Order: sequence, then C-alpha cells, then structure tokens
Amino acid sequence: MELIKKNVAIEIRTVIEDDGEKELTITKQKGNYIKKEQTEVITFVEKTQDFAEVKSLITIQPDKINLKRSGSITMNQQFVEGSTSECLYRHPYGAFRMEITTESIKREVIGEENKIIIIYEIELDDGHIRNHHLTLTFTEEK
Repeated sequence: MELIKKNVAIEIRTVIEDDGEKELTITKQKGNYIKKEQTEVITFVEKTQDFAEVKSLITIQPDKINLKRSGSITMNQQFVEGSTSECLYRHPYGAFRMEITTESIKREVIGEENKIIIIYEIELDDGHIRNHHLTLTFTEEK
C-alpha cells in the first residue's frame, strides 16, 4: 500500500450552457494530492471576492468522483457516469437543491498532466436544466 503525496497546480474549467448562452469559469489554484490504492484526493482552498474562503475536496475513485466544498459555500456533488444524484448548495444568501445527472466521465493522462472531463446536467428546484462541462486538470508542481 504505497502512499503518494505531492503538491499540484490545479485548473478547473466549467462551461455552463443555459438557454443557448454559454458561460466559462476558470479557477486556478495550488493544492495537495494524495493517492492510496485506487483513491486519489485533491484538496485546495479558494479565496473568493464575495464569499471569503472555501475549502474544496475532490475524491477520485475508479467508478465515481466526489466534489465537496465547505466554508462560506457548502455542497457535496457526486458524479457517477449514467447516474443521478442530489446536492444541496448553501451560500450566504440561501440554499437550493440540485439534481445532477452525469452523462460521462473521461480521464486523460498525458505525461505529467492529468485531465478529467465530466459532462453533466443540473436540474434546479424550479425544473430549470443547465448543461455543464467541467474539466479538471492537475500537474505536479516542480
């Protein structure tokens, strides 16, 4: 049981398509990576202009990915290809329920770069559906 630990540079690109409009968000952070057997964990702290500090924990397993955020924003999204899960998103102005349907999860490793692409849709409480395309890229910091 080898334990691998390293510092990583992280980039999360999210494209949200809503009624024909596309919105791109890019987050770049430095964080920690740990791998033990089949489980990989990435942690980082995001400082946002509006919400102060948000801690993120991304757990990657062969059959699912979990994205948990805590702090001024809390949520726990679970991605399992072909499955639907629920998530409660809380922020300083309130909370709302989201239903997440994961269309596909794809992983690419090119040299030192790891890339995970998750395509999913979110249905909000009011029945509104938005398509999401999330790309998580991480590389070891030298």
